[in-house]
This record gives sequence, C-alpha cells and structure tokens, in this order.
Amino acid sequence: MNIQVKIAKTFPQTENLKAIVNLTLDDSFAVHGIKIFDSGKGLFVAMPNIKNGEKRKDIFHPINKESREKLVQAILATYQEQQKEPEQITDEEQKP
Repeated sequence: MNIQVKIAKTFPQTENLKAIVNLTLDDSFAVHGIKIFDSGKGLFVAMPNIKNGEKRKDIFHPINKESREKLVQAILATYQEQQKEPEQITDEEQKP
C-alpha cells in the first residue's frame, strides 16, 4: 500500500490537537480530516468520524491491525519530520 501523507494544518504545542492530516492511498483514494492528538501518553491518530447520537463513529478506518499500524506509522513519521524542520520566515515577515 502506497501512502502519501500531507499535513493540512498544525496547532500550537499548548493544544491537545496537534495536526489535521490528509492522505492518499495507492494514488486512488483520498482521506481528509485525520487528526493527531497528544493524549498525555503520547501521540494518538484519530480517524475521520461523525457524531451519531452521543457517540462518534469512524467513517474511515483500517480493518486489520497491520493496515492500522502502517497508516499510523506513516502519519506520525510525516508529522514528526515536519516538527524537526525550522519554520521558514519569508522576506515579508522579516521587514519591520
């Protein structure tokens, strides 16, 4: 399975929600709205979901452990790699 991950949005380090991720599977399927949270025990990947009464139900999710691990690994690796990159300041931002 070819997984391409794009970090759509990141949030301040003080927030529990760290990022929103979009991904493409095998150049055939796009999945939007995957969220990365800091649970206090580490980073957690939450699949896109909808509210169904008082509960939430995933609208996309892997159906076996191996697929879930592959998706989560690709998502977290991309997020962690982006966090290592220094923020780039444009020329406009440098002007007083």
